[in-house]
Amino acid sequence: MKLFRRSLSVILFLSFIAAATEAQTDRLRVDHTVKIASIEEHLFHVTTRVKNIDQPVLELSLPTWTPGWYTIENYAKNILRFTIQDERGVKLAHVLTGKQRWRVPTAGLKEIKIEFDYNAEVLALNQAKISNDFAFFTGTELFLMAEGHRNAPSEVKFETPQGWNIVSSLKETSNPLVFSAPDYDGLVDSTTEIGHFDVTRFEVLAKPHYFVSTPAGAFSKSKAEAFTKMLAMVAKTESAIFGSLPYEKYLYLYFFAKPESNAGGALEHANSHVAFAGNGQTAEAGDMAGFAAHEFFHLWNVKRIRPTEMWPYDYSRENETPSLWVSEGFTNYYADVAMYRCGFRSAAEFLKGVADAVAGVEGNPARAYISPADSSTSTWLGYDTPTAFGISYYIQGQNLGALLDLSIRNDSMGSSGGSSGGSSSLDDVMRTLYRDYYERGKGFTTEDLIGIINKLTSRDYHEFFRRYVFGVERPDYDRILGYAGYKVEKNTNRVPVFGFDWSPAQEGLEITGIEPGGSAAQAGLVPGDIVIGIEGLELRRGLQGMRERLTEKIGQTVQVTIRRSGASKTLSMKVGSREEEAYRLVEAPDATAAQLKIRAGWLKRD
Repeated sequence: MKLFRRSLSVILFLSFIAAATEAQTDRLRVDHTVKIASIEEHLFHVTTRVKNIDQPVLELSLPTWTPGWYTIENYAKNILRFTIQDERGVKLAHVLTGKQRWRVPTAGLKEIKIEFDYNAEVLALNQAKISNDFAFFTGTELFLMAEGHRNAPSEVKFETPQGWNIVSSLKETSNPLVFSAPDYDGLVDSTTEIGHFDVTRFEVLAKPHYFVSTPAGAFSKSKAEAFTKMLAMVAKTESAIFGSLPYEKYLYLYFFAKPESNAGGALEHANSHVAFAGNGQTAEAGDMAGFAAHEFFHLWNVKRIRPTEMWPYDYSRENETPSLWVSEGFTNYYADVAMYRCGFRSAAEFLKGVADAVAGVEGNPARAYISPADSSTSTWLGYDTPTAFGISYYIQGQNLGALLDLSIRNDSMGSSGGSSGGSSSLDDVMRTLYRDYYERGKGFTTEDLIGIINKLTSRDYHEFFRRYVFGVERPDYDRILGYAGYKVEKNTNRVPVFGFDWSPAQEGLEITGIEPGGSAAQAGLVPGDIVIGIEGLELRRGLQGMRERLTEKIGQTVQVTIRRSGASKTLSMKVGSREEEAYRLVEAPDATAAQLKIRAGWLKRD
């Protein structure tokens, strides 16, 4: 009987394998070819082949937005000459059932081919661009999804101009021009650059990492080497929280240029991030490392640890959630934590970051009206075009991250479940979210987060969340920061203001907006002016140092050197001012042994 049962088990097992193999063979597949059709017209030509069809009607769709950049872009607006053919090349009738959705009759068909041109004229984090010497895109812009087949694998073949190189976060194959993705989410999360650029390769925990700088030569080799050493330290430090790196390779795509839309800064992906880093001649590794630490931490927080409202992503519409204060705010906090644990910042600098987050919240009048949960939910109203009266969940969540970290450390003192000197910390919360939610294929809710903290601390945090996350009450900073033996010292200072918004330019600062009636407007400055210097001080590195220098000049007239329409000009500008609340953490002279223990755990570097 044992022999018979074993034989039957083998037969059943082999039958299962055969059935699984057949199912895999018959599984719908969606492959793409991306060709740079015209550099002059900024056109990609995309060919999509859907194979192994076994249904009478197929729905195709294109995303309306790119995860991480919470703005509806409607990428179908860039599509030209859209056609669908069967295997014999006969055009198929199709119906546009939504602004980015097509219905195709496929009865009796095993394969169809879709072709279109895509207009790529905007260099931005969430837009595609073809220029004279490079092309860049994210998968959300070019790749169609076969509805109901989100898990279908894909290959992407590239046809590139002669002499152009290619880097992609997609998985390599034996053919250097062909890449693969296991499913649609991996496909559209991918970033790809084709053209001329500089690449610095380095390894972290035996995995390859690539720093890609564009345009070629914009960022010197010595700067790239210094920066990649810092990137490696950040990767090791942040991965130590979770135990490993959740990818096979990682790309850092850095453009030393101005974004051509409001989508500047940096944007995270599952195994890459894209950033605009200003002028390569003046950019410094130390200045860039902070936002690199932010984007890298997103590997775990938001790309994998994700609010339930975004699991899975719905690419067709806004994905509203009250939890972006966790996804972005905690990431802000951990960027500062990583910079400190790496040794790139001193304890004093780290504590200043905590105090600055307090100031960023408490100095904003909107904090009395808009909770972190509400600012998270409403981000789609003006993610890259700020509303007239608002507050950012980035700074709200960063502030709450520090407060929760210290509260958890205090409330779990003496427990054995944590990893920070006998107590738990926010690190343990992040690890639990990763293990119990991402690794189990689901998003988290507010109740899930509260439950994790309650379990770690044996306390009930519902009231904390009611007051500070869904409410607008002012936290008791002295009590919570006092857990580590600190007090909050507040000062009100009068600081100089210039009355203009700016973005980095090669020579200085390009004015992007003027405050009506402000100092810049009265001086005759206009958008488009390049501010080269103020009072003889060059501005190649922004307004760094200007506040301190001009504080004593408040109410006085200073000389501003600008470049307008290619000509230099000097204008007189009266320095304006405003009151600003400044916060500082100071050590309590009577800190107890328990407080000092929490402080030591909080400021521990390894």
